[in-house]
Amino acid sequence: MNFIDLNYIDRCISQIAKYTEKGRPFTRLVFSEEFIQGRNWLTQKFKELNLITRIDDAGNLIGVFKSNANSSKKILIGSHIDTVAYGGKYDGIAGVVSGLSIIKSLLDNSIDLPFDIEIYDYLGEELNDWNMSCIGSRGICGALTEGMLNSKNSQGIILRDEINKIGGNSKNIDKLSNQFENVLACFELHIEQGITLENKGIDIGIVESMPNISRHKILIKGQAGHSGTTLMENRNDALVTASKLIVFINNLAKKISLRDNRHFVATVGKIEVSPNYVTIIPSDVEFIIDLRVVNETSREFFFKEINKEIKKIKKLENFTINFQDLMFSPYVEMSQVINESLKKSANDLNYRFVSMDSGAGHDTAHLAKVSKASIIFIPCKNGLSHCPEEYTNSINIKKGSEVILKSILDLKENYNETRL
Repeated sequence: MNFIDLNYIDRCISQIAKYTEKGRPFTRLVFSEEFIQGRNWLTQKFKELNLITRIDDAGNLIGVFKSNANSSKKILIGSHIDTVAYGGKYDGIAGVVSGLSIIKSLLDNSIDLPFDIEIYDYLGEELNDWNMSCIGSRGICGALTEGMLNSKNSQGIILRDEINKIGGNSKNIDKLSNQFENVLACFELHIEQGITLENKGIDIGIVESMPNISRHKILIKGQAGHSGTTLMENRNDALVTASKLIVFINNLAKKISLRDNRHFVATVGKIEVSPNYVTIIPSDVEFIIDLRVVNETSREFFFKEINKEIKKIKKLENFTINFQDLMFSPYVEMSQVINESLKKSANDLNYRFVSMDSGAGHDTAHLAKVSKASIIFIPCKNGLSHCPEEYTNSINIKKGSEVILKSILDLKENYNETRL
């Protein structure tokens, strides 16, 4: 049997990379002109593989490889083609191209299956102007609420209108989760977005879980004043206090991370300073903590220590400090059944593999709540992602695709045996 076509992977990655904003490689924001061009390209790829193409009510683009057995059962393979601004060529795209290459291999080798395979481009996986991620995968899993659908972006555009405009039907989204009664397995390939696999020379990371992901806002109110006339000992500089608290958060996260054997990261990546003027002492600072944790005990300890530090600052200095919870996405475990199959496949193919936690959320986090689902990671250069330097060798995509394909073929054999 000829396995995955490496040249086909190279061509696909190069072709879709062309659909990006000029001057901002690689930028293909959901619902943008570049995104629509990317979907047109993918639709053509589906047609070249003789797949039945459709868009579901949540706006996911799907290519269906039909079984001659006329089965109602199916396997889902997918990821996403949208990117963040100045993103990379591989985040999400590698998983979609993996699905294409798996179907091509089945066709090249005239392999029929007793179930369908559906290749998904899940709509809007990346965080976007509606302050939401995983729009399409939420939609098919029953997690896209009316409030989310009616949310507006910075230009006042309603999300449900954009979904409908690209071929979805937001009125029927709540019915989509019924399909999972017939789903045998869900697979996703993704670049690691970290350095573990590359540093250890490992081919495949088999993801055991995705962490709690939460965001929290801290607002600090001090007192504005003239930067030249207010003496240092008389200042209530909100930015200085915010800086101390940010350093405390970073050091605390490092301490917990070193102590734990599971994933724990905390990031302050968004800060707003007011009045934000060169001759005025900052009166107000607002910053957001992005927290990703597997161990719930460590998460509770983290907040306990932050609250103690905030109380200490408020007692010693004249500041008002408010803490607000913004969002929470719970810890999710991947399917052990699927993971055992992936481990067997990697072992049969003589590929080195390791079990690991994911530090990022992915579409599969939603799928795993309603179906047997898992995700595998492949190495990416220097762990860089969400930037133009993002890179993985196509041989890594090939190896990961072969692991998924082998699991599908094993499932085929077991499926046939159980029906005898």
